Amino acid sequence: MNQGFPIPAGRQIHLPWLDGLRGIAAMWVLASHVQILSGMRDIPVLSWGGIAVDLFMLLSGFLMAHNYFLRRRAEPWDEPRTFFMFWLRRFFRIAPLYYLLLIVAIGMGAMLAEDRSSIAAIWPSTMTPLHRYLDGSVGNYLAHLSFAFGFLPDYAFRTALPDWSIGLEMQFYLVFPFLMLAFSRFGAFRASVAALAICALAWLLLPTYFQRFEMPSLIFMKLFVFMAGMWVAIARQEGPMTRSMFSAVGIIVLWALMQRHMQAGEPHLMSLFRLLMVVGMFYLMNNGTLPGSGLSGRVVREMRKLLSGRVARFLGDTSYCVYLLHLLILLPVAGALARYEAYVALPSPVRFLICLALVMPPVYLVSWVLFRTVETYGIQFGRSVVRLFSRPAVTAPGARRANT
Repeated sequence: MNQGFPIPAGRQIHLPWLDGLRGIAAMWVLASHVQILSGMRDIPVLSWGGIAVDLFMLLSGFLMAHNYFLRRRAEPWDEPRTFFMFWLRRFFRIAPLYYLLLIVAIGMGAMLAEDRSSIAAIWPSTMTPLHRYLDGSVGNYLAHLSFAFGFLPDYAFRTALPDWSIGLEMQFYLVFPFLMLAFSRFGAFRASVAALAICALAWLLLPTYFQRFEMPSLIFMKLFVFMAGMWVAIARQEGPMTRSMFSAVGIIVLWALMQRHMQAGEPHLMSLFRLLMVVGMFYLMNNGTLPGSGLSGRVVREMRKLLSGRVARFLGDTSYCVYLLHLLILLPVAGALARYEAYVALPSPVRFLICLALVMPPVYLVSWVLFRTVETYGIQFGRSVVRLFSRPAVTAPGARRANT
């Protein structure tokens, strides 16, 4: 087995500036939905909630690979038991809070559909199919409880939660150990190209199936973003980061070109922004080997400091819950506001700010409470379950929950 990814001595386990990045991604998604539901026209970057979700995917790809590298001695990549332990950890990180909010979302479905209709009555272009809120079928329940909904076009976008990306995340967890094994045995570049080829082939062979998805909730559509994050982790293991950065950029560009042949591509400006986001991630994680490191070093240090502070830590801790929860609070608030003529008559930026100011405090307050209770205890319970299946192993000191 190729041992091409050594762990340098003193490798950092927790990278605190990633807390701030997660917090920014969650706030970005929230603000993009406020923009839509307050009837404000699209504004570049602010309205790109999908790119904010890509930032989550980029971070997820990095963190999964980063932690896999750290555990590889205790949990060798070619052992099935390693796969099982990885899946257990990720399930208990995601599932407890998700199941709770899924129950709440289904219970609120009729009310949220009414609020959504009130908003669409004023701004028709914002309308989404109401079956997203009203599907109480057993099939919908089972699809979401099993996390299989991401593979099923009829259920992939069928709750009030923005959980299409949660199903996508779970699909990534499913394939991730196999990807790492392929990276180790065949080399990261060849394995990445092969994975992209499989994604493209699936899309070409099943175009009707892919077209039925309202959101890109299938792993074949977004694996390239996760892999770009994995390349950042690979770069940190290898030492020199330049070659890995160009490999990740190549993955993004190659997929963008292929996607334009498989379906209508996204606007060029969004594709460029995603590419810059990947490059920015490399420089934020720079170990001094990227081009221009001397010139960018001070900026990178200041960014890391800004993204590692108390506020950033709070935003990072609450990010998962904020992402899942915010529509359950935003829709009733935006629906109530849309029923007031005086509010509707205001300039759209003012409407946006009013709605955002009313929504953010309860979203972050409830998210903090749920983080300290459901989310934290779910993770602790998951660790207890993992220990039942674990053999004694020496773990690196100082590991923190935030980056697991």
